[in-house]
Amino acid sequence: MKYKYDIIRSQRNSMSVSISGENRITVRCSWSMPAEKIEKFLDAKAEWIDRIIMRNAKRLAANDDVIEFRKIYFDGEQLPLVVGDCNKVTSEAVYVKSFDDIEKLYIDTCSAEFTGAVYKAAEVAKLYPNSVSVKKYRGRWGCCDAKNNLVFNYLLFMLPPPVRHYVIIHELCHTLCHNHSPAFWKLVSDYEPDYKNLKKQLTAFDFLTSLY
Repeated sequence: MKYKYDIIRSQRNSMSVSISGENRITVRCSWSMPAEKIEKFLDAKAEWIDRIIMRNAKRLAANDDVIEFRKIYFDGEQLPLVVGDCNKVTSEAVYVKSFDDIEKLYIDTCSAEFTGAVYKAAEVAKLYPNSVSVKKYRGRWGCCDAKNNLVFNYLLFMLPPPVRHYVIIHELCHTLCHNHSPAFWKLVSDYEPDYKNLKKQLTAFDFLTSLY
């Protein structure tokens, strides 16, 4: 296997491989799975792995300015990220006093309108959350707990509105189905018929969750 990869062992019978948006390869398998079988498994998946890594590499190259903090996404558009003497968002650029101010700026600028959009979508779908809040998350875009409290990642404000709306619908549907069963995805499709395409678009922004 020409790529480096991590192994996560657990009490499971099957073996799987996943590739993150940053091209981190992870193999999940049983405690007793020998290294040679893992290598054979990955060799059989080599064509698929190469395709995903190439696709991710092209996407990451297109976001080089964002990764290097020269630009930042806002509402799906890349804007210059300017460090200066104020915190504000304009149509020309995002201004921050320091990179540490990005989270507060986005939450202060967007959370009220976003929360209103969540409750509006909830009213349309008749799927009512107990509460809605916005915070910083590592590795996830949103969460619905057992009491139907919804928490969203503030990085959603960087995404295109249709993708952001898909995440809203996704979490609202969890207020009725706390899993990812076929019934859950049927419910999602009822309120967002294009969810498969939007879900794929969302994956392209996964790198943001480990960047900020």
